[in-house]
Amino acid sequence: MGLKGKLLKASLVLILIAVLPGLPPKTVFPFKPISIAPVRPLAGVLAPNQLLNGAERLHEGGLLQPEGVAVRGNVTYVTVYGGKILELGDQGSVRTVAKLGPECVGTYSERICGRPLGIDFDTKGNNLIVADPYLGIWQVHIKTGEKKLLVPKDRAIIEDGQAASPEALRKIRSRQPNIPNGVAVARNGDFFWSDTASDFIFEDAIQALLCNPSGRLLHYSRAEGKSRVLIDEVYGANGVVLSPDETFVLVGELGGQLIRRYYLKGPKAGTHDVFIDGLPGAVDNLNGDATGFWVGLVIAADESNPSFIAMLAPFPNLRRLLVRLFVLVEAPFRLWHDTTGSDFALRISHHIGHLGGLVGLFPDRGTVLRMDWEGNIVMALHNDDTSSHIISQAVPLGLDHLLLGSPVNQWLGRVKLTPDTLALLKGGKSEPEPKKQPSVGTPSREEL
Repeated sequence: MGLKGKLLKASLVLILIAVLPGLPPKTVFPFKPISIAPVRPLAGVLAPNQLLNGAERLHEGGLLQPEGVAVRGNVTYVTVYGGKILELGDQGSVRTVAKLGPECVGTYSERICGRPLGIDFDTKGNNLIVADPYLGIWQVHIKTGEKKLLVPKDRAIIEDGQAASPEALRKIRSRQPNIPNGVAVARNGDFFWSDTASDFIFEDAIQALLCNPSGRLLHYSRAEGKSRVLIDEVYGANGVVLSPDETFVLVGELGGQLIRRYYLKGPKAGTHDVFIDGLPGAVDNLNGDATGFWVGLVIAADESNPSFIAMLAPFPNLRRLLVRLFVLVEAPFRLWHDTTGSDFALRISHHIGHLGGLVGLFPDRGTVLRMDWEGNIVMALHNDDTSSHIISQAVPLGLDHLLLGSPVNQWLGRVKLTPDTLALLKGGKSEPEPKKQPSVGTPSREEL
């Protein structure tokens, strides 16, 4: 058989894999075209700069994937690979506050030993609230390390807060959380949390982002011990933050490169909208204070470096094909590990579909945004020296430093803010942005 014949046969096989009904995986929502707003140009307030260049690498080699960061006074808490929550003292000390899962056998065993992501201080007790995409959402006492599982992955009580009738509202949903990610605690002790996607686990993030959006923003009632869905079909639900007066809650959308807002009080209570879109990167964690909040853009995107998610979004058949190929390649290794416990099979199945395997393809630009509560970008801080890029979260430390978390680094970044940056932050005024044309690509609920 000649080359043309082989190519034809291969093409036919791929077409069949892409379009045949009934093949795995069975997704929550069907594959449909997704429309993502064009990325804003890197001009005006978003213009490139080097304000994050030269980041110090704190505890280099000792902090594996410090994704979530929370600061209280001179003490910093970070979530790291292996199910650990660490306390970093101002004199360089490191203390393990708690370990959520069993011990790890390697960096490829996170589905077993845990990898906590979102973290926030509890408002009802000296605790941290920690979201782990494999082990659920936990309450952890800061001093004793005592743990309490609040939202288990396999038996969470979740109500559909978007249901049309009281009967449907009371119905307990069978769709369990798959990737608990971000968390924000309210003054009354309740918390808001994100479930990134329902179709795949965190280890298979590439497949999850190729499917149609199935992420959710939820509210957890401490008194009732159950959650309620506020927004469904969020494209990679990630960081969560509450406004200072708790009139609304924001959730970052990794795939859509935007932030959504859900109104908790006022005339719009119970509704949601797009807070801001077209951001120059994939939104990760959000961290707020009285005058605004910080946005970590974990994967940069711009006109020269388009998002691979956005490029594939309009093509459902192509995305379905890619997802099915990933599943077919990974399935035998997953089965091998499940039946024999093979360490080699675990290692291979972990790397297939893991977003960390694409880090070498990510743009070098690292970016953090400072926004006010009206939806204006106050300033953008960039780096181009990779001293601490792939930024998951930005948290102020003291009066003039910013800590930079990351899902891939083995250190915690720290940059000293310039006097001009501090003055702009203190004033809270945004520079004028270039006029953005009305976006015809903003995702509608039907499209998503």
